[in-house]
Amino acid sequence: MLALLSRRKATTAHINLRPVTVNPKETLLQAALREGIPFPNSCRVGGCATCKCKLVRGKVKELTESGYILSDEEVREGYILACQSVPQTDVSIDVELLRPASHRKTSGRVIGQEKLTHDITRLRVQLDAPLQYRAGQFADIGIASLPGISRSYSFAAPTRSDGQVSFFVRKVAGGEFSSLINDSKVIGQSVLLDGPSGDFWLRPGEAPLLLVAGGSGLAPVLALLQEAAANGVSRSVILLFGAREEKDLYALEEINRIASQWRGTFRFVPVLSDTPAESTWAGERGLVVDKIPELLEAGSHAYLCGPPPMIDRGIALLEEHGIAREHIHADRFLTRHDAPAAVAKVAKASSARVLQHASTSAGVLHYLKYFLFHAIGLIALAATLAGGSFITAGLAAILAIYLLGDAVLGDDTSTPQFRHPGILTAQLWLALPLLALIVFAAVWHVSPGDPFGFGNWIAHLTGYDVIAARDATSFGAHVSLTFLTGLMIGMVGTIPAHELTHRTWDPVSMLIGRCLLAFSFDTVFSIEHVYGHHRYVSTEEDPATAPRGRNVYHHVVASTVKGNISAWNIEQKRLARKGLRLFSWRNAVIRGHLMSLLLVVAAWAAGGWQAAVYFTLFGLWGKSLLEIVNYMEHYGMVRNPQVPVQPRHSWNTNKRISSWTMFNLTRHSHHHAQGEVPYQDLKPFPDAPIMIGGYLTTIVVAMIPPLWHKLMTPKVLAWDRDFANAEERQLVARANARSDIPAFQRVIK
Repeated sequence: MLALLSRRKATTAHINLRPVTVNPKETLLQAALREGIPFPNSCRVGGCATCKCKLVRGKVKELTESGYILSDEEVREGYILACQSVPQTDVSIDVELLRPASHRKTSGRVIGQEKLTHDITRLRVQLDAPLQYRAGQFADIGIASLPGISRSYSFAAPTRSDGQVSFFVRKVAGGEFSSLINDSKVIGQSVLLDGPSGDFWLRPGEAPLLLVAGGSGLAPVLALLQEAAANGVSRSVILLFGAREEKDLYALEEINRIASQWRGTFRFVPVLSDTPAESTWAGERGLVVDKIPELLEAGSHAYLCGPPPMIDRGIALLEEHGIAREHIHADRFLTRHDAPAAVAKVAKASSARVLQHASTSAGVLHYLKYFLFHAIGLIALAATLAGGSFITAGLAAILAIYLLGDAVLGDDTSTPQFRHPGILTAQLWLALPLLALIVFAAVWHVSPGDPFGFGNWIAHLTGYDVIAARDATSFGAHVSLTFLTGLMIGMVGTIPAHELTHRTWDPVSMLIGRCLLAFSFDTVFSIEHVYGHHRYVSTEEDPATAPRGRNVYHHVVASTVKGNISAWNIEQKRLARKGLRLFSWRNAVIRGHLMSLLLVVAAWAAGGWQAAVYFTLFGLWGKSLLEIVNYMEHYGMVRNPQVPVQPRHSWNTNKRISSWTMFNLTRHSHHHAQGEVPYQDLKPFPDAPIMIGGYLTTIVVAMIPPLWHKLMTPKVLAWDRDFANAEERQLVARANARSDIPAFQRVIK
């Protein structure tokens, strides 16, 4: 017994044979980093697979389903995600650790700035002491004129004995660091480097090499090739370099110099994605990863550097053409280190009020405001129990609260710092008993008799004869009841479920979230939304993104069908990777639909077929509301799937009542830029694309297609003008051509 208790307190993980004590509830990655082990990692929330390692012995508890992230081969070979694995026994793992550097923090000064393109600058730094790193790795850089700010950049050249290092810094809109480097003279300023980090470097071997880079992603690839050329590597090389226009190509002399020194075959293929059709460019056009199949040599080892969507597409193509996952290496330019930080700076610069509120600590009222969500649910419950005309009055009151409240009370751009997030999570969890009570009351209201003696109990408790009120309820009031209950399923159910199912590492939140979604027959949302929608949002591959000109009612049906198909395909791949049968209780899609079926059966048991039919109508209306919200959140937007999601790819609103009663779902631009951020920490982004009004206001407008197109078409055209980049404008032209809206058609003529 003592041994068992001791084992529960701590376990031992042998990381490449080195023993490390793992504390209770601690992940393997946390334990490794605590002990100073250079364990590869990046996002730390189970979304990038940088920390993958092979479990040789023992058992772990997965906080996140790794089958959605790891490849088929990796799952078969026993790989796990260290950041999401808590040992249940003593374990042994194998992992390729980062090579320790002789200096983790090194100071120096800027000795050169060289403009490579209109938005990329080479930054040269003389370090006070030489820094050892592998070509392909990166470091965090801070500069004297921006105290407290650092950014991650890959080394653009191999390590040098004289301590000189260089980086390619691409200017990010609103990015303080990148704007400073690109727009101001910083020569002579002191810098501080923290690194090296990362596991992107050339592995030994004789196989042909395929290297794919886009934009500033050329930096680690260039360093890798320079080091390999200096070491006499003679492997066959194909270098694919993606840029938008010919003016965006750079470092061509360096690439030619490497090619001339290379001892084997070296082929350089630049690919332009946004060059005008009438230009004199005679080289390759299109998306750089789409050139992989026609250029790939059999048995190649691949190295890719760029944004996650580009990496994902490239890896998929490589695996389709027989390249083993272990021979594919990628350096994801994650928004965690650059884009989100730049986005946060944009928000701060754009609103003085946001900046003022950002440092304030949350008071009691900041916590209480989110209880307005529960107050709305209680109004609906009271109206349902009161019966008769009170049902219609309750529905009208809720609509008035949103429509008038958002119109009169304006925006909420506060961003207080919450010290007790547990309270905010509890507010989400409370949605389940609240929704269950609302739906039960509605089912009871359409049932014959008095199921479970509920009516008598309420009458005894309140002195109000709810049974008589129910029996006197008219057909019209029952129609109002259907709309009211479906609205509550969409609001009290789907909104907190959206937040909870993003917490893939928290099994309690995931369970409550899926239970809430069962009321709207949409438990697949927890799969497709997290692993599909957030990956492909605002692209043609996303079922939830409505193309220009689409009718909202068409979208409800199309998105529902395609979303279910997408969720099934995602789950099918996960089960195959885990070696599990498709048709079994392990299938989360099947389990989820059975949860909804169970609720229908429960309604039938309580009130017969009439109650079951009404419950189905409630749920379908709740599901339709979700698709209407999807429709209005990304309508008409376009994005290259290889480009990271930015705040401009979502319609945003900061209306006060909508924000307070919907757990900041309104701050959708930040949510899609950083999906892991909890609702209370989302920023308002007042300079993001703004939807018509608050959420319920926009829902009402969307349900009137002529009014929707009249109000939204100018907004979409303004998005094209003010937010879309040059590449997106080409996608816009294609979207406009497919639309049947005259205003869009006129633009392309």
